[in-house]
Amino acid sequence: MTHILAVSDWRSQPIDDLYTILETVEPTPDLLLYAGDDLSRFKNADTDTDHLAELARLTKHQQSLYVRGNDDFPPSTGPQFDSEFTTDLHRTPYTYEDLVFIGQEGSTQGPGLITYIEDDVQRHLSEQRAACEDRTPILVTHTPPFGILDIGKRFGQQHIGSKAVRSFIDDIQPPVTVCGHCHQFGGRTETLEYGTVINIASHDGVDDPGRYALITIDASNESIEYEFYDTGHLLGSRLTDLVQVGRNRVEQFSELGITNPDEITEERRAELEALPGASSWHVDRWIAHREAFENDEVVILNKPAFNDLHDTEPLLLDIETDLQQDRIWLVGTYSYQNDAYRQFFDPDDESALLQELSEYLNDHGSEPIIYYGGNYFDEQCLSRRFDEHGITEGIDHLERAHDLGITAQQELFGPFNRHKLDVVASALGFEYQDPTVDGFVVGSKYTRYLLDGEEPDWDRLKQYNIDDVTALRTIVDHIRS
Repeated sequence: MTHILAVSDWRSQPIDDLYTILETVEPTPDLLLYAGDDLSRFKNADTDTDHLAELARLTKHQQSLYVRGNDDFPPSTGPQFDSEFTTDLHRTPYTYEDLVFIGQEGSTQGPGLITYIEDDVQRHLSEQRAACEDRTPILVTHTPPFGILDIGKRFGQQHIGSKAVRSFIDDIQPPVTVCGHCHQFGGRTETLEYGTVINIASHDGVDDPGRYALITIDASNESIEYEFYDTGHLLGSRLTDLVQVGRNRVEQFSELGITNPDEITEERRAELEALPGASSWHVDRWIAHREAFENDEVVILNKPAFNDLHDTEPLLLDIETDLQQDRIWLVGTYSYQNDAYRQFFDPDDESALLQELSEYLNDHGSEPIIYYGGNYFDEQCLSRRFDEHGITEGIDHLERAHDLGITAQQELFGPFNRHKLDVVASALGFEYQDPTVDGFVVGSKYTRYLLDGEEPDWDRLKQYNIDDVTALRTIVDHIRS
């Protein structure tokens, strides 16, 4: 068995988190794989600390295997790592038992410091192929294979993967391909007939957690298992389960000697309210959330915040878009007034879909429109798209729209650490018909339809949309009961 820790695009996350992972994860990984970008963070010029080599020392085989990303400096100007503990796979294949790790650096789409044309990638991988003859190949490539976990949106919605990489893996059929580069597909996999492609890129926001995968390859090198994680849990405290508690707040709690949610009590209210940025409003919710965990129940802190749901017969709504959120192609609704579900579906004519939806909203003019975004997403997206097609009456209807997700984050608490629609509804007993589908999968399937004409299973995607509406209804029913 070979155990691997895989990461990529560690652009803003603390490097110390990688030390914590390697020191605590079981079993200890044999190797560390890094699929590129921001390698300069791993070689501190001021202290000459070689983090990539030091991290390698924490693996069983004391090796970090890496490729450079498109935003890394080339070897002539970039950081140089200790070759005893690190291997640049683009230049040197690495053998481990019956496996051989080979690499492709840079990208073939978009700007960067290390970029290649497809012919160069094909030529390079053909040269690497010689190392694969007697061993099972594992490819580490910064850029994904074309058409697999590779739809980017920074420079317009398009495939940003490499066709040469795709052709190569289709040919040599590695059981595992590890990539990065396309951040929105980080933490996702695609299973092919011969193996699995794992994109482990992290987002680069200041507060974005780092993603990592633990990959196990069996002794025959034919079967793999993998689990995705992120560094949100590395604080070593259940305090982050509480609403509006992150890394900085945990540090503030620690200064008060608070290391466990059980210590968030009414008796310590004065201390808690005195914390920077805290108030009685925050403390009320920390205590309510802690009690919800303890009692394993979903509770409402401030019932008047949900009066719109009690005094009316609301209309529930959920939309589906492409990944860039530039096109609405499916809208699901449920009317309490009529006790009826309805879907508006048109993958090719958004204007017709929105016109039909606007007329439907007009027929339900007395009902508040309730959706669950947590960030005003459905309302803002509908407003943009109505405006794009000149459907002004549709925009007017949105004046009675309400994002239940925002109110839920502030007033509804349960034994969950996220207020996502599926998480809250599941705590109330709702089950999705296909738990392998989520909103990102739905959006990516539709985006591939737009880009490639690849027809998805529309019924499967429509069922997910109805499930979302029903999940929302589950929450509303609980609040109204």
